Amino acid sequence: MEENQYDVIIVGTGPAGSTAALYGQRLGLNTVVFGDTPGGITYMIENIMNFPGFLGGVPGTEFGVKLFQQAQTEGALFTMSRLKELNHHENAFTGTDDNGLMYTAPCAIIASGRVPKRLPVAHSEMKGINFCSVCDGPLFRGKNATLAVVGSDNAAGQHAMTLSRIADKVFLICRSQTLKMDAVHQQLIAAQDNIEILNGTEVTGYKGLDLVEALNVKTNEDETSEIPVDGVFLAIGWTPNTKMLAMSVDQNSGGYLQTDDKLMTSIPGLFAAGDVRDTDLWQVLTACADGARAVKNVADHIIANKS
Repeated sequence: MEENQYDVIIVGTGPAGSTAALYGQRLGLNTVVFGDTPGGITYMIENIMNFPGFLGGVPGTEFGVKLFQQAQTEGALFTMSRLKELNHHENAFTGTDDNGLMYTAPCAIIASGRVPKRLPVAHSEMKGINFCSVCDGPLFRGKNATLAVVGSDNAAGQHAMTLSRIADKVFLICRSQTLKMDAVHQQLIAAQDNIEILNGTEVTGYKGLDLVEALNVKTNEDETSEIPVDGVFLAIGWTPNTKMLAMSVDQNSGGYLQTDDKLMTSIPGLFAAGDVRDTDLWQVLTACADGARAVKNVADHIIANKS
């Protein structure tokens, strides 16, 4: 096999991409994986509590790094670079990474996950706006901080719980009238004296110079106020990471890649796995399952096209 020519290009080092690399190598495929963070965004999860077999949970960073190392041990090549562009012509995929190196393969798996959304308000790039409580929360330790979490799902609940052990006060700001997280998270939050839930409240702007100093908010009754904070953590949704695709691929209205029952997209030989695809459940467990299924179908696709 020529240099930089592989059986499958895998975009993403998270649970889906790393599992695809692990299973692909064990199926005899020569895999190359793009991404610069071992385990993808699992580092943002303080403790994965619902992955079967881990009684008491497992730290996201530990899980992601071990999966990454396991795939490496099987022989998968992790370039530790991001894929800048993926093209398709003449039944082959060509990937160019951010170092300008090119790689080719007859198949590719997009397992690039999602990126967190920012609030559509002025000064959305202001300092003090965070997305990872595990990474950035410790910066506020010992500072008698008041922090805000914006969101209502399980991710928002995890942020609030993590920050409650660091800050003096945590506001959980939810635009809807009720929280959308599961009952376990709601019970944990209710037991914390320093978490205050503001239902039916929308953040309309940030106040401060270079650093966030307060949030402008509006209730469903159009009452406005200002909440002084030392930092804010957003958990308001995600956008699928497909910017590297230099080709037209069928997507749903949210930009997620549409796949068939083999996890293949509208382009033959191009598969999708994990959070980047149109699915009804975004979980570490389902991402791992997607990665295994996708690369198994890659192997079948390669064999079918050789015969």
